[in-house]
Amino acid sequence: MGSSDEDKRKLTVEVLSLGSGGLRLENISALQVLLADGSWLGLRPGHAPLITATADGELKYRQDGYEQIVQVKGGILTISNDLVSILTTH
Repeated sequence: MGSSDEDKRKLTVEVLSLGSGGLRLENISALQVLLADGSWLGLRPGHAPLITATADGELKYRQDGYEQIVQVKGGILTISNDLVSILTTH
C-alpha cells in the first residue's frame, strides 16, 4: 500500500488557559494525555469527536518524528476534526 491522505493527516493541539496565555502545537502525529481518572488517553489523527476531563500532568506528543513532553494543568479536552483543545482555568 502507498501513502494515503490519512497518513498525511496531523493533529493541531491548543492549550488555552484563562489565567496565563496558551500553547499551540501543529503537525502532531500522536498525543497522550493524563485523564482526571488517572488513565491515559491516546489520540491520533482521525479520532472520533470526544469531550473529557484531564488532570494536571504531562502532555506527551510526537512531532516531526520526535517525542516531546510539556506540563499542562487539568481541564476539559475536546477533539473534533483533528483539532484538540484543552481549556484550563489556571
